[in-house]
Amino acid sequence: MKKLLALSLLTALAIGFSSCKKNANSASGTNYLGYTSNNNTTTPPVVTLPVGDVPLTFTKKAVLEEFTGEWCGWCPEGAKVMVDAIAANPGKVIGIAVHDGDPMEIPSYNSWIKTLTNVTGFPNGSVDRADASDRGSWMGPISTELTKTPTVGIAMVTKTKNNIANVSVYIGYNTPIAAGSKLTLVVTEDHVPQSAGGQHNYSSTVVVDANWQHSHVLRGVVTANQGDDVALNSPKKYTLVEFTGIDLSKMGINNMANVQFAAFVNVNTTPRDILNAQEAGLNEIKKWD
Repeated sequence: MKKLLALSLLTALAIGFSSCKKNANSASGTNYLGYTSNNNTTTPPVVTLPVGDVPLTFTKKAVLEEFTGEWCGWCPEGAKVMVDAIAANPGKVIGIAVHDGDPMEIPSYNSWIKTLTNVTGFPNGSVDRADASDRGSWMGPISTELTKTPTVGIAMVTKTKNNIANVSVYIGYNTPIAAGSKLTLVVTEDHVPQSAGGQHNYSSTVVVDANWQHSHVLRGVVTANQGDDVALNSPKKYTLVEFTGIDLSKMGINNMANVQFAAFVNVNTTPRDILNAQEAGLNEIKKWD
């Protein structure tokens, strides 16, 4: 009788152990009710941009391209208007002094942009690629441009070693932008000493002496003069354009500490416009704003 009871107990335990083992296997596959499960799910990695996530809104910035030359006696007044516009709108106005007929001229760009914006004299200035006008009329268009709600924003990462620069330009947008936009990247230098010939001056309000310095001088155009084609329709809501191997040593720069990269998205067809712009120094992470 004891043998029979012991045998029954052993049989029951064997069935129990067998059932536990079977249930354990079913936990990772098809269970006894016929449902399937997958416990091996993974979470996709979160990609964090070095400039931060694309914001819902962007700050509008204006580009003032000032047409100037050392031979032009009235051009110091134009330079002062540009400097004053930048000072009056901190971080929102990007100045680019396009020189003509002096040692700082970049002939191909100067010729192209003068034709595009219908330059008729010096100093002239173009705000966001509108027709060029006299120095007394720049402030109004700048103020108008800064009130606009931009459709794109720009962030930048610049890295430099031994005067060779790499620039990453992030263009953000919350809705796709129609084809036809171009990205322009230029190099400027501030506080540039006048050349041996010196700056001519007819102004009675601006002092030009041996200490006179040129502001925001265009030193190089990294893209094509008209800009490079850029697609602004990624579902990621940003487009990354990278420029590598930019040789700053060939641009006649006096002081690398005064160098800035200016990037802007522009449309050169009628109506011409600059959708937005950004400026960054060397070895800088310029986040969205």
